[in-house]
Amino acid sequence: MSTYNQPSNNDEHPATNTTWQPYDWESTQEVSRLLERERVLNEALQGPLPPGLDLPAEAHVLHMACGPGTWLYLLSLHAPSLRMTGIDKSPYYVQCARHYLAGLDTVTLQVHDLGNEDDFLPTGTFDLVHLRFLAPEVPHYVLPEAVEELLTSCKHGAHLYWTECEFPTTNSTACEQLLSYILQGIKAQGRGYALGGTTLGITACMGPLLREARCRLTQDRAHVLDISAGMPAHHAFVQQARVLIEQLRPLVVEAGVLGGQVYDALAMQALEQMRQAHFCGALFLRSVVAVVP
Repeated sequence: MSTYNQPSNNDEHPATNTTWQPYDWESTQEVSRLLERERVLNEALQGPLPPGLDLPAEAHVLHMACGPGTWLYLLSLHAPSLRMTGIDKSPYYVQCARHYLAGLDTVTLQVHDLGNEDDFLPTGTFDLVHLRFLAPEVPHYVLPEAVEELLTSCKHGAHLYWTECEFPTTNSTACEQLLSYILQGIKAQGRGYALGGTTLGITACMGPLLREARCRLTQDRAHVLDISAGMPAHHAFVQQARVLIEQLRPLVVEAGVLGGQVYDALAMQALEQMRQAHFCGALFLRSVVAVVP
């Protein structure tokens, strides 16, 4: 099994440029960013598995949207006897995961897109399904059907481990303005989870959605990440913000909320303020564990 390299803190600072620089989604820079994010989340969530979750020694675990295999890598160190399947819609990241997890004969990796009806998962196979941060990828009207597909792939009595987060609360004027416009764009495109208010709303929907799918919640934990300047999670947050700002840009521009140039200028200002020494922020996450019927 290969060892992940420590990401450099000398990441590109697009806010210091005069124009917005496109981000390369499939690059070694992005792989390093995802590794750093995983380390922060691993500490915040107290390991790759929730406390008290007991799995059989050779349980079969499915990780949806596995990316370059960062969570599977940590899980293999935590519980090496587990059988693991990682699925991602990007062939690039599946190939990265195959490289980094080479030598682990307990891991299977494949390309799969939850939103593609032509793809399918095996029925009654998995003891645990791990989900994380579906909100940017899966619209609210698709999520129930996607969850049902995942439940079909589970054994009776299997567990679903799901983590989502809301947009942060910060003392940055530009950041708060940008988040407000992003929410307007998301809602205008019919992709939001809350019809009003100033939050994405995904965390409020997790419990009801799972109960409607006849799942029984056994754990429900709240976490707050201090993303202020100087805190351990700050650097990973700024990197994540840079990626999400570009990922969500089309929703804002296509909805007519802001023009592209105005959006880019505000984004650069927000990122610059996030890097200032007096930046303060907090990020709310919710993790739930549910038993599959």
